[in-house]
Amino acid sequence: MKTYLLLLMAMTLVCGCSDEVEITEERLAYEPYDAKIDGICYQLSDSKTAIVSAGNVYYSGDVVIPATVEYKGDTYRVTGILEKAFASCEQLHSVVLPEGIKTIPSRMCAWCYDLKSVTLPSTITTIGNEAFSNCTSLTSVTIPDGVEEIGESAFFCCTSLASITVPNSVNTIRWRAFTGCSNLTTVILSTRLTRIPPECFAHCPRLSSVMIPEGVVYISNHSFSHCISLTQLTLPESLKSMDRGVFENCTGLTSITIPEGVEQLGALLFAECSHLTSVEWHPQMVPEGAFKNCTGLVEVKVPEGVTHIQANAYDGCSNLSTLTLPSTLETISPGAFKDCGSLKDVYCLCLHVPTLPFPAESTTDLIFENTDLSTATLHVPASALDTYQTSSPWSDFGQIVTLP
Repeated sequence: MKTYLLLLMAMTLVCGCSDEVEITEERLAYEPYDAKIDGICYQLSDSKTAIVSAGNVYYSGDVVIPATVEYKGDTYRVTGILEKAFASCEQLHSVVLPEGIKTIPSRMCAWCYDLKSVTLPSTITTIGNEAFSNCTSLTSVTIPDGVEEIGESAFFCCTSLASITVPNSVNTIRWRAFTGCSNLTTVILSTRLTRIPPECFAHCPRLSSVMIPEGVVYISNHSFSHCISLTQLTLPESLKSMDRGVFENCTGLTSITIPEGVEQLGALLFAECSHLTSVEWHPQMVPEGAFKNCTGLVEVKVPEGVTHIQANAYDGCSNLSTLTLPSTLETISPGAFKDCGSLKDVYCLCLHVPTLPFPAESTTDLIFENTDLSTATLHVPASALDTYQTSSPWSDFGQIVTLP
């Protein structure tokens, strides 16, 4: 293995396609090579294998990596690519990789702003972390059937990518794999997935529909947050848990059905979903800030079975007019119905008056903060009428009447 002097870092060198580009210290410091063949730098081994290296060039134009190379009378089989081999090659247009390569290394083509296409071999099993992050001109990529893992931020901010098909061989997708793909409209996911990772499709503003396959049991935090065009979503019956802010700021979402088997829901689940009008679900509690600033909600029926409404659950639902609370409800946390200025009718089916989950002298400014109850009507069971009339904040309603 040859060693290159630090002096080379300041030199202007010839890149793979004849353009002269200055090589930075960051890039050359970890990219020695043994041979440059047809403009491509390789590290060679005694076992007659070759690994593509960034070497001392910034590649440009169209790069085709051959399956074998000849050097000093010997044939070397190309078996791998080093991390960052093509990173920051801003004039690189396309890359074709040979059969036999098994791993796309971390940051292989990161920050290649003019990269428009990449051809991956069928032998690939892993796409590494940030492999194509910030490839803003990449319009499409075919992930071969055989890939099992897509790394963290693998396609982060690939802003020209319009669609993606994750083949059924993939069983793992890592954090932020497709975050910030601002032109992504269509996604087909692998049927082998069991979890959607954090921020997987966050900030994909043109993504309009996603079908999450059966088998997925866990959707991590902010997986689809800020997908403002997302209008249709199918959740699988296998789903058990959805983490914090999964659909936060999905302003195009109008309705959703959460399967009965879901056992855990995170805070801010639908916060800022301003066009959401209906949710079918069967929770045991309403999470903190779950529907915060969901201004499209006009009528809400909290499902039977719910025992607790957490803090700020419906905070800022300014058009909420009719609210039904289930007979199973026991406690309501502060700010649950803060700034619900249009509230007119509350149907509370509880025989026992719901309270704060902790002792307090007054609950009016806590549960219904900035909500005028004097113009609203409370509907309660006849047998509990006296208790509601003498219990804060329920006694602050303009009218308290019995349920039919």
